[in-house]
Amino acid sequence: MIKPRIYGAKGKVCMVGGAPGISDFHRWLHPEIGIASAPLPLDTLSSDGLMDMGKRVMELFEVHKKYEPSDLAFFSCTAGSLIGGPGYDQQLIESIKEAAGTEEAYTTTTAVLQAFKELGSKKISIITPYPDDVNEQEQAFFDKIGFTVNNIDGIVTEDPRNNKFIRKISHEEAYDFAVKHVDPKSDTLFISCTALGVLEIIADLEERLSIPVVTSNQAAAWRIGKYFGIHSDNALQSLGQLFKI
Repeated sequence: MIKPRIYGAKGKVCMVGGAPGISDFHRWLHPEIGIASAPLPLDTLSSDGLMDMGKRVMELFEVHKKYEPSDLAFFSCTAGSLIGGPGYDQQLIESIKEAAGTEEAYTTTTAVLQAFKELGSKKISIITPYPDDVNEQEQAFFDKIGFTVNNIDGIVTEDPRNNKFIRKISHEEAYDFAVKHVDPKSDTLFISCTALGVLEIIADLEERLSIPVVTSNQAAAWRIGKYFGIHSDNALQSLGQLFKI
């Protein structure tokens, strides 16, 4: 007899972030991990816009604490959780735990760094949909904490300051851009941004490039699943080397 999978049986994660990223978690997290989510608008894709978003995130986690108490809190935004420089994600985590009333919290940056550690990543190529100034700050972040960033290249959208256009980047465009821009000296390819839908191309990219591929939402799904001690079958089968460690 097949045992029914009970929603939230393993616990609940409350998430704040962009809608595209949160939709990935509904598809790729194990169904026994409950998800409570709230969208967080980004007015402009710039340093100031990302810092402002980081300030507003606490208000939404406080709503979660009142109406949707959870076991784990997660801030789903890559650039928004590293824009303040090394250690910024840890500062956010402490504030998020207090705001959400959870024992633990993570950010996308936290998950990515732990994924790099698990994979032994040291020399990375980074692909993003960000404007140049945000890319420069992301590279500086990883440089300062000891990674060798061989290159960082951004897919140019119709309006680089409007994150809504990131959702229009197709799998084919992201795949071709990554293959073209990965540095042969890199031991890992990182595709940055929770709004960029690329989970479906991870396996194909790893086969083509012969190196691990880490993406923002893949690393997040892996870290959340690890916290609750369970991954979905489709994640284990489709989301690359990170899920096979």
